[in-house]
Amino acid sequence: MPIRKQFPVRFTPKGLSDAFDSTEAFEGACYSLQNLIFDQQNPELVIARPGVGAPLTSFPGFTSPTGVVCHITIGTVVYGMVSTGRTPGYDEPFAFDTATMTFYACSGVTSGNVPATQSTSGSWTPPSMTVVSTKIIITHVGFSGTGSNFFGVLDISTPTAPAWSSANTATNALPSVPTWVANLNNRAWYACKNVLYYSDSLVPTTMTNAGQSLTVGDPSVVRAISGLPVQTTSAGVVQALLVFKDFQIWQITGDTVTSNLALNFLSLNVGTSAPRSVVQTPFGTVFMGIDGSYIVDSMGQVRPLTKNSEVSEQDIQQPFIAATQPSRVSAQYSGGVYRICVDTVINLVAYTNDYWFDTGRLRWNGPHNFPYDCASQLGNGFVLSHLSLGAALFKSQMFPDSTSVFNDNGVALSFTMESSSFPKTGGMNENCVVESTIELSNRGSQMTFVVNAISEQRNTLNATYIVTSGASGSTWNGTTWGGGLWSSSANIPHIYTVPWTDQLVFKKMAVQVSGLAQSGVSIGTFFARYSDLGYTNMG
Repeated sequence: MPIRKQFPVRFTPKGLSDAFDSTEAFEGACYSLQNLIFDQQNPELVIARPGVGAPLTSFPGFTSPTGVVCHITIGTVVYGMVSTGRTPGYDEPFAFDTATMTFYACSGVTSGNVPATQSTSGSWTPPSMTVVSTKIIITHVGFSGTGSNFFGVLDISTPTAPAWSSANTATNALPSVPTWVANLNNRAWYACKNVLYYSDSLVPTTMTNAGQSLTVGDPSVVRAISGLPVQTTSAGVVQALLVFKDFQIWQITGDTVTSNLALNFLSLNVGTSAPRSVVQTPFGTVFMGIDGSYIVDSMGQVRPLTKNSEVSEQDIQQPFIAATQPSRVSAQYSGGVYRICVDTVINLVAYTNDYWFDTGRLRWNGPHNFPYDCASQLGNGFVLSHLSLGAALFKSQMFPDSTSVFNDNGVALSFTMESSSFPKTGGMNENCVVESTIELSNRGSQMTFVVNAISEQRNTLNATYIVTSGASGSTWNGTTWGGGLWSSSANIPHIYTVPWTDQLVFKKMAVQVSGLAQSGVSIGTFFARYSDLGYTNMG
């Protein structure tokens, strides 16, 4: 006899949300997509993210290296600063070629031209780097501000033989040690408190004219500077520079050469205290504000980073609102993903979490567990470092391939997909699951997926597990006909019945799937059929 009043429910993971209940969020909202990313070919699947594995390098040959404080990548070479014992208590430059896995010695380093190492905890002013012509300019508040010791210059005219020096601008000197630097119109723009000073074109160490500066708004300090291509109705796309304060954003366009240098405000109530969260992407400049993530688009509009410009409600805000050290937040963009790592508090527990915003899906995933306080783009991936991990550079892939590993610095990756509670159906009665299925797969050896049903109070209603056998098969023409299974390289999920060990009685329910990451792990759609029990509450 069929069960009366049956209702089907479908859940397909679509993105991360702060919401416990998905009714007012979006279809497929997840409370956690820990160490899971979106399958770029199959929109109904989430897959295990690749791990970072062992460090690319731990700085052999350097004297007692302790931590990487900043870096950028040009081609295959990572340039940056690392604290070492060559001059104890100071940072020195490095150049590491990821293609040959070798360091290029930086000439010119002395005890008198390197900056003092900052504290590894608490608030700080992060170093910054930019490239103008054949020189990398590095700002660092550890420079003494005496003589020529105001900022660092790494000459890469010969990339395999970089030459280091410290400097102040020639002809007209900067009045203080700059806190940030960026490139606009082939000029280096230096932030000194609330004033921006700009160098001559293609000569980042010279300011010929005394008036090469702009005062930005009120006396509050400039936190960060970033480029932005701006779309205009008359001149097409033009260069612009965004200037960020804690609660202001300004825009610089034009140049003195063309007599159209201009400074205008974009916002006088939205800004950032997280300088390294400011990242240029193809669709605008993204940054972390005090109440969430924002974007300045190519039209100069400041708006929340959401599914589209018509939506103002952000999917996740809690990690950014609860950030404990905004100045140590780090972000970067590569391969269609803006990622940001933040020290935060979630449900009264402190975490260092990494969140990814996929610009194809326009949704977040994460949190991911590997910490970093500096990131640079390397091809279709990233170079990451964190002071707590010592002097080490790690490579992070965006998407898995045949070379991927599933550990972070030797620690095996675990994953968790936890849905927000399924949307309310409009009925007020308690429900009972009759049967349910879920799509799962893995390409390696057999593995165990742990499956939990969660109540609206995040308590476990029932726990079970599903063992998958992984992909199996034989290469075509590699075996006797009928002697094996043939399968393609595609890892297609299988639909498994969820073997609950007891009835699931609930008013609202969520599903949680977890396990150890390996090749080909994917989670797809969960289906449940439940019946209306005919009474409103259990007690």
